[in-house]
Amino acid sequence: MARDVARNIELYDLSLRAIVDGLKEPRVREADPDLRRMILFDRAATATNFGLIAIIDPQGDTSLISRPAAPFNTRDRDYFRYHAAHADPDLRISNPVQSRSSGRWVIPLSRRLSHPDGAFAGIVVGAIFLDHFQQLFEAAGLQKGAVIDLLARDGTILMQVPFVQATVGTSVAGTGTFDRMREAREGLFDGAALAGAERQRFAFAPVGDLPLMVSLSVPVTAIYAAWWRKAIALGGIVLALCGATLVLTALLRREVVQRRAAETATAHLNDALRQLAITDPLTGLHNRRRFDEVLARDLRRATRNGLPLSLILLDADAFKSFNDRYGHQRGDEALQMIARALTEGVDRPGATLCRIGGEEFAAILPETGLPEALRAAERMRQAVAACALPHAGTAHGIVTVSLGVAGLRGDDAASGVNEAGLVAAADAALYEAKRGGRNTVRLAAESGLAEAAPHTPG
Repeated sequence: MARDVARNIELYDLSLRAIVDGLKEPRVREADPDLRRMILFDRAATATNFGLIAIIDPQGDTSLISRPAAPFNTRDRDYFRYHAAHADPDLRISNPVQSRSSGRWVIPLSRRLSHPDGAFAGIVVGAIFLDHFQQLFEAAGLQKGAVIDLLARDGTILMQVPFVQATVGTSVAGTGTFDRMREAREGLFDGAALAGAERQRFAFAPVGDLPLMVSLSVPVTAIYAAWWRKAIALGGIVLALCGATLVLTALLRREVVQRRAAETATAHLNDALRQLAITDPLTGLHNRRRFDEVLARDLRRATRNGLPLSLILLDADAFKSFNDRYGHQRGDEALQMIARALTEGVDRPGATLCRIGGEEFAAILPETGLPEALRAAERMRQAVAACALPHAGTAHGIVTVSLGVAGLRGDDAASGVNEAGLVAAADAALYEAKRGGRNTVRLAAESGLAEAAPHTPG
């Protein structure tokens, strides 16, 4: 805006200087008035935004005017008195006045005319309508509360937008804000309004080399109002996103907790199902499936590492006649009693006790030699007999068991014995115990591991 103002004034001043130079030529001064008007006044002098240009004689009367108008006298005008008293040839920009030719408010621009000897010969004066600067400043599209001032170097307000007639021509000289602008010449700062105490941010710049400056001021509150609106809006969005994140996090956490609980429950259920799959429901001992798995595992480990392994097979004596005489419920109780006796008789860690048939049981004893296995089998037999469960169908008068023991010594690793051979050897020893009168323990013969065949005891 400062450049636009400077360009308009410089353009108009070119016309004033051309007139001053033209009047120095005698032929121009002596020419017919109409011819002189054509020579001295160019198109800029008749532009829409510019007032008329007049040549004023030393008495203040108009001697020539750029466009038809009634003559007028300028003796009382500030610019006429200044040029009459000063030989200064430079352009003078005066305070706004009401034009006597058009009645509109204008800013007068004037230059001194001098005789060859330097005596005062009058002035050439023109004017720019204040409306022109008002339109120029309003075209900037000011935000609410903003003010543009065109200021003279002495602090006089030449034009202000929004336009307030009462402020035009008033002076702000001596105010702290204007003093800062005059000292710095150009810049940006926060200070009190030129008219009022509200804090404003000022941007100001000189109008070329002219004794003018343009100032733009915006209330500080207005500057931050838009920022606050955006900040509040963005803050609301961020808070909403944070809230949504917290809700989603809580939902995710709940989902994770529920999933972990479900996985734990599933794992427990799988363990329970697996336990059910390898457990005999009546006695609580392992079942035949578990027996086969453990025997194969322990046999591989024994043969690989050269360790001893013992197997005890146990069968209730004359159990069919017990069921026939006392009923199946008492038979189940008898089997549970035998299972407890087996548990009491085996105190070796790592032993696996199983019910592998109706009244047939087994004990797998890893890293256990045959002498220790025989002692464990004897403890089992005695534990069953000590329960003294009546059984009228046997010569002993109580429920008894027969046991067969077979096993591998540590140096049998390369003997090629498999699970079937080990079971067959223990089964053969059990059969010998039955045949020897029952309620006894028998050890499989050394050759039995290779030769014994499976046999179902009665």
